[in-house]
Amino acid sequence: MVWDEIVACMPKMITKLKKDYVVKNDVIRDDIFAVLEKHCSVIYYPLVNEDNCGFHVKRMMNGKLTDFVYINTAKPLSKQVFTAAHELGHVWNVAQKIAKYLRDDSIVGMEEEIVNRFAAELLMPTNTFVNTFNKHVEQIEGDKSRIRLDDFIKVMVLQMNDYMVTYESVRRRLVEVGIISEKTAEVLKNDRKEVDELIKAFSDDINTTLDTCTNKKTIPGLRDLIEEKTGKPGVSKYVILKTVKDFEVADIIPSDDVIDLESGGNVDV
Repeated sequence: MVWDEIVACMPKMITKLKKDYVVKNDVIRDDIFAVLEKHCSVIYYPLVNEDNCGFHVKRMMNGKLTDFVYINTAKPLSKQVFTAAHELGHVWNVAQKIAKYLRDDSIVGMEEEIVNRFAAELLMPTNTFVNTFNKHVEQIEGDKSRIRLDDFIKVMVLQMNDYMVTYESVRRRLVEVGIISEKTAEVLKNDRKEVDELIKAFSDDINTTLDTCTNKKTIPGLRDLIEEKTGKPGVSKYVILKTVKDFEVADIIPSDDVIDLESGGNVDV
């Protein structure tokens, strides 16, 4: 019963949070990284042999409790996107806000389940998700209530591409919005060879970056920070050099060339 109440208030909570934090996109896709970066410090770094896709921690910085999120860029982009949305749920204290809204402090103990559902609702809004699913199904010939396995998985792969999420995320979301039953979802698990082969075949048909492992090594604003701190008292030269090496920050030599603006620097809109 408590979970039903949490799920029921989630869309309203997301609408309020998107308004409070000025998130205008209905379908966020990989824009989730820019949203996350506005609200915490994000470290992007590949750890190939690490199962963890990312995590969130709070640390004291300059006397202030600060949010940090790590994203493992050795994982496919679709996993990075969901991880970013999940960790944003922690940064925004979604579980605590829902607990306060429902006046039930015990809800905080379900934080991981709540932020997972938050990430799904944020990346795949119910009405939009159902509408795009229906449009894809309309392209299939025959009885729309009983769809062949290969056709259904093709639709799921299209949904993956629409929202830049994993197959597993779409499979779970189909149950959450009432399109398929839990029993049908079991049939669609990608640990079956037939299902896995269909996912790969249809994914290969689409010009998509879902399976791309970006392997990015960066912290937004890192270059400016290094330039600002280099040579300053109290800043270890070793730390600066190690950071430059670990994050592969390329050296940029200032150019003697200049670009002249016709407007003199003031551009009228």
